[in-house]
Amino acid sequence: MKRKLATILAMAAVTLSLMAVPSEGVATPSRLGVYVGPGKTDALNNFQTWLSRSPVHATDYADPSENTKWNQYAFKYWGDWKKAGGDREFVLGLHMLPKGGNFADGLAGKYDSQFQGLADLMVKNGLGDSVVRLGYEGNNKIIGPWQGTDDPAAYRAMFRRVVTLMRARTGAAFQFDYNMAVGPSGKVTSFETLYPGDSYVDIVGLNIYDVWWKHPEATPAQRWNHTLTTAMGVNEFKAFAAAHNKPKSYPEWGLYLKGDDYAGGGDSPYFIDRMAELVQDSTYQAYFHHDWGGGTMDDFPKGKAQYKLRFGG
Repeated sequence: MKRKLATILAMAAVTLSLMAVPSEGVATPSRLGVYVGPGKTDALNNFQTWLSRSPVHATDYADPSENTKWNQYAFKYWGDWKKAGGDREFVLGLHMLPKGGNFADGLAGKYDSQFQGLADLMVKNGLGDSVVRLGYEGNNKIIGPWQGTDDPAAYRAMFRRVVTLMRARTGAAFQFDYNMAVGPSGKVTSFETLYPGDSYVDIVGLNIYDVWWKHPEATPAQRWNHTLTTAMGVNEFKAFAAAHNKPKSYPEWGLYLKGDDYAGGGDSPYFIDRMAELVQDSTYQAYFHHDWGGGTMDDFPKGKAQYKLRFGG
């Protein structure tokens, strides 16, 4: 009896010790990505060296109307980067309308050749199996001309058109990510509003930043709870992915500076920890390490250290 009791107590001690271990090391089996700026392969390699982890996949953005200009350079850079490592992946945030474009012209076929040319250019440079975040953040009213908050039906139709065009190109094996931001806007009240249909989507994605609009007094836990429970937040996103049997991604996420209406949380290791837990069952995820107004990881020394602790090799 004493031996049995000692065994039980020993097992309990092990269990308690495991529960007490702080979060350390690689916290997720998902693909790890980062955005470091347009075409910046050297910066990506430096980030990977700092993190001591491989693979780190690349994310970038493109406008189809730049086919003959910037895109030729960018896809050459990323194609060479991808060929240098067999386990590397590329993720492209693709404008669903070119600069100055509109849905009426898009649905009439005016931009078809731009998307076809972009797909051919990607295939030519070894990027034909990339993930394409087509019309990303369509529920963000200020994201670009493709935003769907005013005309969801046109957004859905254009999404289907571009997917069909790009899939039809010789050598193409793209995966398309239906990628929204946290929160409803305009006529977009749920993840279903802009959804083009299961046959046009391979992955569903959600962009998350450590913000709560006009709530600067919120604690880290309160901001995170808002991200979970708000309309078109994490909880609804998970349910949406499950309902459509699609893998999840978190293509953009990051800390955000304090001081503006976005009401960012600043240097918050708490947010890094919550994201490390959230992304564990994602197919890929990427930190947005480029300043669009909210700062880069270098602006958050505590958060940066926690990121390396949770995601480093």
